[in-house]
Amino acid sequence: MHTFRPPSHSIATFSRMTSSEESPCRILVMASGFGSNFQALIDAISTGQLRNSRIIGLITNRINAGAKVRADKAGIPWEYFNLYSHGFLRKGETDEQKVAEGRQNYDAALAARILSTDKEKKPELIVLAGWMHVFSRAFLEPIEQAKVQIINLHPALPGKFDGTDAIGRAFRAFKAGEITHTGIMAHYVIDEVDRGAPVMVKEIEIELKEEGEQEKLTEEEELNELEKRIHSHEHELIVKATAKVAQEIVEARQGNVSPETS
Repeated sequence: MHTFRPPSHSIATFSRMTSSEESPCRILVMASGFGSNFQALIDAISTGQLRNSRIIGLITNRINAGAKVRADKAGIPWEYFNLYSHGFLRKGETDEQKVAEGRQNYDAALAARILSTDKEKKPELIVLAGWMHVFSRAFLEPIEQAKVQIINLHPALPGKFDGTDAIGRAFRAFKAGEITHTGIMAHYVIDEVDRGAPVMVKEIEIELKEEGEQEKLTEEEELNELEKRIHSHEHELIVKATAKVAQEIVEARQGNVSPETS
């Protein structure tokens, strides 16, 4: 079992605040993949774009996640915790009750690990930056009771194309003449997938090259182009949304009131 790794150099490099500000908002990032949005947060803190914030750790559920390499380079401790390899569910299990129980037990254990640290080291904000696992109430309830905020980045507009393959479904709706634009949003996480209150939204027009502008693209190539355009906006949005929520948390802490979550 992998526990949090000690940083190779001071994690203070990835917190930034002025003398007039309170202690930084403690942020835990959860990522399953390459980690480019995680890197955007690291860079934004080091340049001062994401002020009064500190990334205290990374949790990943995939052993080969590139986000781990980024954490090591940044001196950020990370932990690997997986539904299958840590014994919560057998791979290939088809019994629906066993699957549900395994996922709930994993979620409860993960929440307990996050909340088991000292109060001064507990995260105040969790950012899901490409986290490929849908949480149950077994995770969300204890996190909510501990007053830890959770936000997620989703490549669709509020109420549109919830869940997986959001970009692909938007593309097919466009080709069918049903929509002309899509978008991305950062939203609070609740037990309804991608239905939490939006923190920040950006609309993106679906523009495919006209025939004659270049060699005609296949539908797969058109979809790839749309995915690239949407992903190109994600880094900016996740940084701005994280900055907004982190600032609300710090202000609430100063005023001893609850941060806005709706």
